[in-house]
Amino acid sequence: MSLYNKAHDIATCCQLALLLEVSAYPKPGLVHRTRDFRETRFEHFLSSASSLYRPFFEAAMVGLKGKDSLGPLVRIAVKRMLSWQHGGNTHLGALLLIMPIATAAGMVGDSFVRPSKLRKKLKSVLRMMGPEDTEEIFQSIAYVMPGGLGRVPYLDVREPKTYEEIRRKRITPLMALELYKDRDVVAHEWTTGYNLTFELGYKELRRQMSRTKDLNKAVVNAFLGMLARKPDTLVIRRAGIQVARLASAMAARAVKLGGLSSIKGREEVERMDERFRIGKLLRPGATADLLCSSLAVLLLEGFRP
Repeated sequence: MSLYNKAHDIATCCQLALLLEVSAYPKPGLVHRTRDFRETRFEHFLSSASSLYRPFFEAAMVGLKGKDSLGPLVRIAVKRMLSWQHGGNTHLGALLLIMPIATAAGMVGDSFVRPSKLRKKLKSVLRMMGPEDTEEIFQSIAYVMPGGLGRVPYLDVREPKTYEEIRRKRITPLMALELYKDRDVVAHEWTTGYNLTFELGYKELRRQMSRTKDLNKAVVNAFLGMLARKPDTLVIRRAGIQVARLASAMAARAVKLGGLSSIKGREEVERMDERFRIGKLLRPGATADLLCSSLAVLLLEGFRP
């Protein structure tokens, strides 16, 4: 298989992960194929996912060729995400999680990528990034201005002094994000070698696919299982830890009732969806981002719908 064909396959897996995540329904509090937000609709997510194919392809080529860096590609990705639809920030967290995965998959070079080997290469990709990447990534985040970002005491992406500090102290992405690994899902995954993606999300997807034999049920049930075990960091920033724990407790109850695999479980999921849609505080977007990266690992391993 040529390098270009391999990169196209990797990019297809990454793009499909985004499409499968947003299509799965009903994911409580999020856009899915039967529910929209007032400001962001299902088709905005479809357009955004389509626009990101090229950056995913280029990220895979970085791994296959063993040169260049990811920082500038992140900037290209966020600009494409925003220019191809008018629904705002649709995939910032997901693309920040998946682009290093695409590069790592390129470094592996196999047609199908074992998760253990992918994770090993992924850690190498993250370690190789330097302060120039930090600056590009932080500027890209500031450009998107995602909701729920909040103010932080050090290395705030909106403060000019942050970029002076990055250049002066030669701060790498891993150094910068280590400070916020308990506050932000991307920071957590980058600094832990994607612990939640590989140890929770991917394994939960495999387990649910084995149990349900139904992709939509498996994806939604995996989402519920992830939320039940790990409070959503976006909800924490917007509403506080107690509200986030309440959301996780509701997800745990839905899981206990069977999720989409039982009538009572589905009724509970639908009640969650209605309750989570009151305002913007209970939108578990960080869990959705984790679901995207977990789906990418599953697809790169060889799963096909």
